[in-house]
Amino acid sequence: MGINDKEHKKNHSLNRRPIISLLFGLGVFTVIMLVTVTTLAVESKKKHRTVKTPTQKEDIALENDAASGTAISAIVKEVNLNSMQVTLYDIKEREDKILTYNGATNVIDKYKQVIAISQIEKGTLVEARYIPEENKLTDMQISPIAWEYVGVSNFTIDRSDRVMKIASTKYKYNDDVYIQNGDKIVPISTLAEQDELIVRGYEETIWSITVTRGHGTVKLVDYEQFLGAHIEIGYEAIQQITEDMIIPVREGNFNLTVSNGKFSATKNVTVVRDEETTVSLGDIGPDALKQGRITFVINPFGADLFIDGELVSYANPIELTYGEHKISASLGGYTTYDGILNVKNAGMTIKIDLPESTSDKQVVVSETETIPGTNVITADDTLYNDSDSESADSENTDETEPTPEPEEDGNIDKDHKIYVQKPIGASVYLNGEFMGISPVNFEKIIGTHVITFIESGYETKSYTITVEDDGMDTYINMPNLIPLLY
Repeated sequence: MGINDKEHKKNHSLNRRPIISLLFGLGVFTVIMLVTVTTLAVESKKKHRTVKTPTQKEDIALENDAASGTAISAIVKEVNLNSMQVTLYDIKEREDKILTYNGATNVIDKYKQVIAISQIEKGTLVEARYIPEENKLTDMQISPIAWEYVGVSNFTIDRSDRVMKIASTKYKYNDDVYIQNGDKIVPISTLAEQDELIVRGYEETIWSITVTRGHGTVKLVDYEQFLGAHIEIGYEAIQQITEDMIIPVREGNFNLTVSNGKFSATKNVTVVRDEETTVSLGDIGPDALKQGRITFVINPFGADLFIDGELVSYANPIELTYGEHKISASLGGYTTYDGILNVKNAGMTIKIDLPESTSDKQVVVSETETIPGTNVITADDTLYNDSDSESADSENTDETEPTPEPEEDGNIDKDHKIYVQKPIGASVYLNGEFMGISPVNFEKIIGTHVITFIESGYETKSYTITVEDDGMDTYINMPNLIPLLY
């Protein structure tokens, strides 16, 4: 081979090297890109798998997939802090499991914040893990996929189809739905629409119900004079009184109001959960035994009140028979009042202001009528000192502040009206006549009147108003009624 051939081959070899290097570099780059894309795809797939929908079961409490034990969805039936045991109802297996726990047990809320096991209420839906061989609870979390409705009172139950309707949404339930009523587990047949509930479930199924406010019943007696009249108790709708009437009512302290169109009266009743309360209407009808409900307002706050020698609480109105009663109001550092109260109206408010014993002021006593249907009264012939009874000529040492009597129907301004705007939702009475539910308007009657507001669950309030003949509409806005203390 000649020298020229060798040089030619050498040059040819040198020309091929850049091409081979370029191809090699492209190959390495391609491999790197494929590895990168594959890795990103795997990571993306992993992230996608961690996004859970509300219908997926979440592996709660245990972040480690290799954790041992059995996972269950359950209802907490009992937590015994003394024996350090928890009773869970396994929803899938439909059976109770009594498990032990200790300080190492991981207990968290639905947001994965650590909580004490004592903070988990009966009826709560949880996701738990336990070791079957030891009946040992290792992890428990308030279920993040369960729903919970608190304060449920707008519901109906179709027991034939096992359906509960809450507001406008229907949910199904099973025969073994867990219902906690106080310290008892009860069947769903014991629930009434007057109850207030906490309802818990998964998806469209209710698994747990807790009765937060139950119901009792009110049995009416001595109701003959009110047959066909209307009755309202607390939150219950107005209904007509019938023979042998028993009314389901939510537990608590309420006003019972009866009205027959000509007469309206209110009395206070206390309803106890799962108990029957007998209420006589004989003491509030037109032909009732003469008895008045007396409201005492004594200043300063904390003074003692004695009626006929007995210390009484005057936080709520007190029922007293018609006639004279000896009363005494006293508080250390203040002048004591001793007097005679003459009860002769269905309802009265007695206000007693005790001055400091070191002052020269006299005890001030005033009374007003508080029940619709009677006139406002003055103190002159109702409440007087013991000394007055000894001598009719003796001077009354108490100052009184008589309240003006409402005028009879005055001139009617037919071109204008009285608009009662507040308190909203209260029954409005003008001089004992029912005018409607506030906000309400009616013909403008010129003069001085007593306007009364009544609403179940609230204190009854009366005001003396004067309607001027001013050629304009009259607007009445009074303070909101004060809720009764249950």
